[in-house]
Amino acid sequence: MNARNIDRRDALKGIAAVAVGGWIADLKGIRAMAQLRSHSMRPHIFITSERIEGLRSIAGVRNSIKSGISKDIWNEIQAECDRERGAPVLTARTQIKGRAEATARQNNPDYTICKAAGQRILRNALAMLLTEEEEYKKTAMDQIAALLDESVWPDWIDQAHIRFGHPADLRTGMLSQDIGIGFDWLYPFLSSNERHEIVEGLDRRGIQPFFESVAQDAWWTKDLNNWYTVIIGGLGIAGMALGEEHPKSEELVRYSLPMMERYLEIYGKEGEFNESIAYSNATRIPVTYFQAFSYHNYSGKNPLAKRPFPQTGEWTVYSTLPPGRYAAFGDGWIGAPPEVEFMTAIASATRDPVLQGFCRRHLEANSNPFLLLWHDPDIDAADPGERLSLGRVFKDNGAQVYSRSDWDLEKPEMIVYGKAKRDHNHAHNDVGQLCIDTLGNRMIVDLGSPSVYPADFFDENRWQYYNASILGHNVPMFGGREQRSPSHRRGVKMGIDFSAVSGRYLQTKFDDAVGSYWQMDLSSAYEGVVSVKRTVVHLFPGVAVVLDEGMLERPEEISLRWHTINAAKPDTDGSFRVEVGKNGLDCRVSVLRGKVLGHELRSHKYVEPFHKDRTGVLLEQRHEPFVETLLKDDRYRVLTLFASNENNLPGNGWEQDGDDWRIRCQNCDIRVEVRRNQLIVSNQSILRSLRVNLR
Repeated sequence: MNARNIDRRDALKGIAAVAVGGWIADLKGIRAMAQLRSHSMRPHIFITSERIEGLRSIAGVRNSIKSGISKDIWNEIQAECDRERGAPVLTARTQIKGRAEATARQNNPDYTICKAAGQRILRNALAMLLTEEEEYKKTAMDQIAALLDESVWPDWIDQAHIRFGHPADLRTGMLSQDIGIGFDWLYPFLSSNERHEIVEGLDRRGIQPFFESVAQDAWWTKDLNNWYTVIIGGLGIAGMALGEEHPKSEELVRYSLPMMERYLEIYGKEGEFNESIAYSNATRIPVTYFQAFSYHNYSGKNPLAKRPFPQTGEWTVYSTLPPGRYAAFGDGWIGAPPEVEFMTAIASATRDPVLQGFCRRHLEANSNPFLLLWHDPDIDAADPGERLSLGRVFKDNGAQVYSRSDWDLEKPEMIVYGKAKRDHNHAHNDVGQLCIDTLGNRMIVDLGSPSVYPADFFDENRWQYYNASILGHNVPMFGGREQRSPSHRRGVKMGIDFSAVSGRYLQTKFDDAVGSYWQMDLSSAYEGVVSVKRTVVHLFPGVAVVLDEGMLERPEEISLRWHTINAAKPDTDGSFRVEVGKNGLDCRVSVLRGKVLGHELRSHKYVEPFHKDRTGVLLEQRHEPFVETLLKDDRYRVLTLFASNENNLPGNGWEQDGDDWRIRCQNCDIRVEVRRNQLIVSNQSILRSLRVNLR
């Protein structure tokens, strides 16, 4: 029996034995209950021609766009489609907003232009489906035809990825998926010749290169990252969308489903993504895949209601900081707002009020058709403060920790946040990293990524760029050495396992009435050390204390850097003040053990030959400032003190009082006591304290 004639139910039986924990057990039930509809029902991905309980239908969507946010989204879609009417097709040479000019000159199909081309197809295909106005079909078909024509789009692979030697890459997955979905939505309006041309072109440009790459055992069929999901998931969705129109559509689904199930192994127990937080928006890819699968194989149950999706939604709520940006750990673009279109799909599946509230706060009507089809405006919404605690530790993957003074969604007094472990793929040497926000402003910061990725940023020279290096983070450094790390060669599993080069939490405490503390053992992240520990205390609302201590194998230089949002020159006693407008942060670094060499204000710079992006253009020199404390010894103990100063009121800052430290601010008298085995932070004015018994 060939792939074309295999019944969908029989095909799925062959993969029913795949197990990825409890979620997969639930998915098996979904498969077993699947009520497989006729292949001839079109459209059937994300929107259906028939009314089916739990799915969006054409009639239902038409009704929803009459009012509210759905109407606003539809207006954006329609307005963008009207602007595109009669416009030149997008090519890899097209310069659009947010795209590097050098990339356009090189005729390189980068993410930005491929995303734009796919969105043009989907927007206009959906507009055609809802209005049946032929001009929308023409715009979508013109863009599809351009993409399938090698003389217009020579490549479906990014030029930076040719070196891997496989004919399919991220762009192949992106374009195959969007053309496939566009085909499904346009299907009722296409002639048999038009259908043939799209299927033949998608086979030639996407499906054949994909299967050829799989036969080559491409590295991205093994590494559980966004390459894996974009390519495998994208072709899997294309297979669902093509259905009986392509002889290998079921093979694409059969291949992709267990692979995408396997990908869910990367999420931690509490929903933690395994790469940097900014790249956690890659969750949109499995969300898109399993949402498509739930339509393709309707069972009445939505896979997005099962773990890890609800859990990763809550993790994202914690990881998003006011007024609306991801916590800047690892690779990412500082200040970028969270992506919410895929979160609306999870909120719709789970009926979770907190996640629905998160989506409402960050959702802006735009022309992404998925947003219209996935967002359910009728779900009740709640603020996180109504249901979530102020402090939380997530112990898997990057092992982030968050402590909020309050759940004010614009200007909380202080948020102290850090991490104990390494992320995967988009990791930095940032084990033990700590950052502080006050009143919605970044104060003690992570630097994120360079302006554009250098060509060797994900290979052996990664640590030559200070963004990824230990040099760009607020952690101790010994003898000028990097933290220990696995190999960064794509598709090659070498070096030390991630778990063996990470820190771990020794103790944590979160009290919504007083504050939070955590103590980490970071020893495994370093070479040449006996012990490295970091203890962090956040006394509500606006005081943070960090105690770094450890023992080295031999005396050598020890560096502790605090990266500040603006330049802050330290005094000889280690005091400095970070200011943003009317807001301030009073800081002091005190060396309790170790020979002090000094405190200095310094800044970063890319140094030749590591000063260019992957296109050869010079990297943006931002000259980010940091305060560096240097000492030399084989044992060290360094205390760093932070206090929020909301109105930049004049004062004496942190003062040493015998063996203790003290600061007086509005309505508070803070005292910090460091004993051999104890760290005590108290507010003498209201008799509240946090006491850490050091381990």
